[in-house]
Amino acid sequence: MSSMRTRRLDCLAGVLCAVALIAPLASCTQPDAQVQAPMAYRVFASQLAEPRGLLIAPDGVMYVAEQRSGAITRIDVDGKITRIAQGLKSPHDLALDAAGNLYVAETAADRIARIARSGAVTTFIADLESPVDLDFAPDGDLWVCELTGKVRAFSPQGRSRDIAELKGPHGLAFGTSGTTYINDWRGNKVVKLEAGQVRPFADVDGPVGLAIGRSGDVYVAQPQAHRVSRITPAGQRSEFARDLKEPRDPVFDRQGNLYIAETLAGRILVFSGSF
Repeated sequence: MSSMRTRRLDCLAGVLCAVALIAPLASCTQPDAQVQAPMAYRVFASQLAEPRGLLIAPDGVMYVAEQRSGAITRIDVDGKITRIAQGLKSPHDLALDAAGNLYVAETAADRIARIARSGAVTTFIADLESPVDLDFAPDGDLWVCELTGKVRAFSPQGRSRDIAELKGPHGLAFGTSGTTYINDWRGNKVVKLEAGQVRPFADVDGPVGLAIGRSGDVYVAQPQAHRVSRITPAGQRSEFARDLKEPRDPVFDRQGNLYIAETLAGRILVFSGSF
């Protein structure tokens, strides 16, 4: 996931049609004593089936992939939870285009699914190899991380090109300066792509999902290490939060709040502070 998403979703994504369950948002204002973090946070949503792939639209609406149940879920700003699609095979990540179509990395189906504004689900890209992350680049191409090693870009016309070859890419974020950051999950590192060249950025154990704060610091989730790390633009890494239950896919909203999917706990946390 990337912080670019909150800037590119100018379609006001609240038009997607609900097809299933609507439920009240479960949240609390008191922190969980087991999670250690340097700033205030709260539970934004709970009782989710292995949430991941967080995406926030400009109006504050959040979209979530529930990996275990196969649902794609919308959380409105008034706290309403709506399943807008169900029955997907291990959905991992989400992206939204300017027309309001939602794209899903459907890992176990080896495809990118598209959910139209009408709610119809179709195949957008087939015959992939375990797609786990995706995002729209500033030029409009859809970048896809395939866990078998490739990062590829797909144009709106369907043409593809290879971007990078890693051991296990699992998350990417587009910076404002033209630098793209990519997690190499199996390689235990984050790399940066500059002028078409892949360069080392930081050593990180099992990174899954990342987001860029206003300061330029990169926030990386580490599910197996149960923590989120913060990395400066110079590559200096420090611990941001620990004792999380498999954190994944951080994302920022337009106000600068940081959301993290705590997958094993079935909830989403939101952190407020200076990022």
